[in-house]
Amino acid sequence: MIIGSEFSKKYHQFLKEIGDLSDNDTSQRIPVQDINTNLSLDRTEIKNVLEYLQELGYISIETIGGPLLYGHITITESGLQKYQELSD
Repeated sequence: MIIGSEFSKKYHQFLKEIGDLSDNDTSQRIPVQDINTNLSLDRTEIKNVLEYLQELGYISIETIGGPLLYGHITITESGLQKYQELSD
């Protein structure tokens, strides 16, 4: 597991990107490749960040497969709340 302020910045950026793409809709499947377009993380970093965000309850991994290991995710209600806190 990655800990510390470097991870904190990374996961905040990732959650902001997810929130922007979700349009405040928890049922909208967001392609992981679209999330990574602006962030340009490698496959291992994406895997670790997504799994950690899922453990926190901010996202749900919906599909597996594709070049970035996970195909689609959705944001949860608590993820939307955290996104709004980060956006304020």
